[in-house]
Amino acid sequence: MNADDDHALRPDNAQFHPRARRSDQARGTLRTLAINLACAAGMIIAAPALAQVAVAPPLGVAGQFGALGNSGVTGSTGAGTIVNGDVGSSPTATITNFPPSSVVPPYVLHLANDGVVQQARADSIAAYGALNQGPGTALANDLSTVGALTPGIYSIGAADLPSGTTLTLNDPSGSGIFIFNVASSLTANVNSSILGTADPCNVYWQVGESATLNGTNFWGTVIADASITLGDGANLVGRALAGTGATGAVTMSGSGGNTIGGCSAETPLAIGPRAPSVSKSFDPENIAIDGTSVLTITLFNSSTDTDDPITSLSDNLPADLLVAPVPNASNTCGGVVSAPAGGGTVSMIGGTIPQANLATNMLGSCTVTVSVTSSTVDTYVNTIEVGGLITAGGSNAAPASATVNVLPFGAGAGVAAIPTLSWWTMMLLASLLAFSSIVMLRRRSN
Repeated sequence: MNADDDHALRPDNAQFHPRARRSDQARGTLRTLAINLACAAGMIIAAPALAQVAVAPPLGVAGQFGALGNSGVTGSTGAGTIVNGDVGSSPTATITNFPPSSVVPPYVLHLANDGVVQQARADSIAAYGALNQGPGTALANDLSTVGALTPGIYSIGAADLPSGTTLTLNDPSGSGIFIFNVASSLTANVNSSILGTADPCNVYWQVGESATLNGTNFWGTVIADASITLGDGANLVGRALAGTGATGAVTMSGSGGNTIGGCSAETPLAIGPRAPSVSKSFDPENIAIDGTSVLTITLFNSSTDTDDPITSLSDNLPADLLVAPVPNASNTCGGVVSAPAGGGTVSMIGGTIPQANLATNMLGSCTVTVSVTSSTVDTYVNTIEVGGLITAGGSNAAPASATVNVLPFGAGAGVAAIPTLSWWTMMLLASLLAFSSIVMLRRRSN
């Protein structure tokens, strides 16, 4: 046998080598594993998405509102907007076009930033956060393409319901919760609508920017970080709670009229003694050192059939904010105000808060005013704590705060803002600085 024959008989060729066989087996195992993983992935992708179980957010006082703004509420003109729910705005209590727009009794039109509206705003912010219950099922931006939906949590980039189309929400039990987390804007176009067997009051929209409902029949409580606009002829079965972020208004535009309501809880306006509420403000909000600002404390009564006798009112000013040398203390409540010059407290004993007016949907109110001053530059936040007002109906359940700024120059003059640059401007400046540095380094090296 020659060497070539001997080599041919030895098992040292690649196909007979033990390590080669193990390598082939390993590759086969990896291929099998890859195929199994691919099949499993395909099955997961092909399987229908199951909606995550949703829980209704606690709305608190916000639940009794039909329209709640941050920077104001504007009703529509012409036929006006009919709101079945309280209407108010906090901290900017700017309410316009009421009338011709109207609030259906016994719900309340809050023309002041009273304690009820302040609490509603705090509760709407909490409800907005409570709607963060996980990503749920991702939906296409075009809501007319998603088919019929069942209760659950859904996430959308920029929700849009095109003109003439519908979104179907089905829940035969009527108790399931729908939560739609919209990252940016929500738009419902003319002649669009929401239909199905779901309860509109169990539908919630968390909107990261603004919501615009144009001539649509829309369902749900819309809680927007910015503004909510109802176009001409838009009807919302639910609530419009705007401005959970820095600012935002509720605007009913057009002259054809709108309707909002159907889900608002019982209004605080009612027969019999009710706990009072309170709000406060400074005018002006900016003063110079040793200048004066008028502190106004407004007391509210929500009972429609009885005045509310005042037991006591107590307000402790923050340190270095004092009653002015000439206090000018007065009240419209009929009580006795105590505000010693140079002191740090304002109080009142006695007096009465008038009853609410059911015909005009207005809370009963009276005011306490006193001049305040400071010799120290600072921003002063004055708060009446819970229980600071005690009446026959009870005590205020929500605190009330207002801010006055004492500036180092110019009576009432604002401090010039520090100039800020946009992101693009900063990037451009950074690029120019880098380019200049490179040029200087090259010159030095030469």
